[in-house]
Amino acid sequence: MRHVLRVLFPLVAIIIFIKFYFGSSDEIMSIDNYPIWLKDSSGKRTVQTSGLAYIGMNEGKKIFISCDDIGKINRLSVDESINPPTIIITEISFSEQVNSLFQKFKKRDMEDIYYDSLNNKILLSIEGHEYSSYDPEIYRQKEGIYEISFNKDILTFDTLLTIKRLKLPKDVYAHTFDNISFEGFSATENYFFLGLENFQIKGDSFSDSTILYILNRKTNELKSITTGELKISTICGLYSVDDYNIYGIDRNRKNMFYIKFNQDFTVEKSVVQKMDLSIPMHPDMNNIIGIAPESITFDDAGNIYVATDPWKDIYKPDMEERKRLSTEELENFYTFIPMMYKFNNQLN
Repeated sequence: MRHVLRVLFPLVAIIIFIKFYFGSSDEIMSIDNYPIWLKDSSGKRTVQTSGLAYIGMNEGKKIFISCDDIGKINRLSVDESINPPTIIITEISFSEQVNSLFQKFKKRDMEDIYYDSLNNKILLSIEGHEYSSYDPEIYRQKEGIYEISFNKDILTFDTLLTIKRLKLPKDVYAHTFDNISFEGFSATENYFFLGLENFQIKGDSFSDSTILYILNRKTNELKSITTGELKISTICGLYSVDDYNIYGIDRNRKNMFYIKFNQDFTVEKSVVQKMDLSIPMHPDMNNIIGIAPESITFDDAGNIYVATDPWKDIYKPDMEERKRLSTEELENFYTFIPMMYKFNNQLN
C-alpha cells in the first residue's frame, strides 16, 4: 500500500532519510532460518501483507492469520520442524454479507488484524482509500476498526460470516487522510491501541512523527501520544502484551519499538532497535530498501514475527546481488512476494 506514494520525490526523500540518518550496526537479527517467502509449494501467496496475528498451534504447526492491502485474509500454517520452515497458505472466503459491504469500497485497504479471543471475534483495521474530488473526506465514512465473526473455530475457520464497523470517538479520525489511517492496531480486554501511520498536515508528505491513540473500551476515554520524542516516525504494526506494554513497527525507519506505560499512560520506558532485514537463505543481503516491514505479532514463547508489504518500485536486489540469486528467487522479487521474519525479543 505505501509501496505507491503520491509522487516520486517524497519516496526518494524517505529512502535518503532511512539510508543516511538511521543506519545502525546494533540490529535485531532474524532467527531459526527465517525469513521465509510468503509463498507455498502450490504457488499460493500473499500480496502486500500488512497485518499478521499469531493464533495458536494446530497439529504441530504455528497458525497465523494475515491481511493484505488488496483486501484478502489468509491463514498461514508454518511448520518450523523443517529447515527452513515451510508454509501452507489458505485464503479465507467472505460471506455474501461481508462481500456486500466490501463492494462499497473503492479499495479494500486492510492494514492490521487481531484476534479478540475473549469475544471470539476478528478485529480488522481498514484504511480509507476513497478520494473523490466531489467529497474529499468520503474515506472517513469507511476507515476504522471492523468486528468480524467467522465459522468453525479460530484455528480452522475458512469463511468470514458477519462484519460491522465499530463506533469510535470522532477525535480518533482527526488526523487521518485518504490512504493514511490506522496501520497499527492491537487490543486488550480493556483498551484499543490505534497507531496512525504518520502525522501529515496536508496528507502528501511524511513527517518525523505520528500519533498513538489509546482508547478505553469500557469508558470510551481517549488518550493520544505523539511519538516524535520517542524517535518513531511511522506506526505500521502494533502488538499489545498487556494494558501497559506494547510493541510496534516503524516501517519508514525499519525499526521495531517497545513502549512501557505507567498506569496513567505516560511513557515509563521506550526502546527502539533497527531490524536486520535480509532475504531468505542470504543473510548477507540486507540492503534492499524495498523490503518494508508492516506487521508484528508474538507466539506463545515470546518470539516476534514480522511480515512485509514490499515497496514495489524499489523491491529488487542490485545488479551484483542478482547474479547470486536463483531464477525462482529473482521471480519472487519480480512478482513482489512478501517475507516473514522471526526475532528474539531484545527490546525489554
